[in-house]
Amino acid sequence: MRHRNVEVYISDNCKQCEQVMNQLDKWDISYSVKNITNAPAVLKEMQAHFIYSTPLVLIDGEKVHGFQKNKLQQMLGLINSMYSSRTNFSY
Repeated sequence: MRHRNVEVYISDNCKQCEQVMNQLDKWDISYSVKNITNAPAVLKEMQAHFIYSTPLVLIDGEKVHGFQKNKLQQMLGLINSMYSSRTNFSY
């Protein structure tokens, strides 16, 4: 698996932000944290991606808004999107 640049935009008292960071820690994924609380420049940086609430995860510039475990796994290359748990096959 190749190294990915992962940035996590968070705010104080954000349960989903904690869930995202806990999950990335469980997967042993390195990431940088950018807290928008009391940081107008960081807030503007996040809003430049047309996202106005936290958490926002950028994986090599690709957005994941909110805590979306399956989407994070796919984008990080931890599972093959073709065989995600939501795939249903009918014969």
